Amino acid sequence: MGICGKMLGNMEMKPISISKGTSKVALKSSIEMENTNYEEELKNDRRLVCNLIYEINCRKEKLPQMEREYNEMITTLRGLINGLIAKINSKDSNLWGWELQYNVTVRQLKGKNAALCRAFAEWKGI
Repeated sequence: MGICGKMLGNMEMKPISISKGTSKVALKSSIEMENTNYEEELKNDRRLVCNLIYEINCRKEKLPQMEREYNEMITTLRGLINGLIAKINSKDSNLWGWELQYNVTVRQLKGKNAALCRAFAEWKGI
């Protein structure tokens, strides 16, 4: 139970004894116990808050380092991707050149084949 819950939850105090004198003593000891419990809980809550503040500060200190590492990783990945794109583009251009050369060669071979077919047909027709 938090500090506020402790304060609100223990508002009713019931006397232990019916007589007035004993009731006041019981009420005082109940209040003293209540104060002791409240102080103990307050110390625990303060300790918890201090631990949380320490943890937050540690994480704040680590955050810039993590950001640097992340940025370096992103830069490295971008470099790798750009390198791969350049390789693919150069291979594409080489492939494009080879495709053009292939098409030229195929046209030349088709032309020679057509000439040979005509020559063979003429020879056969003789």
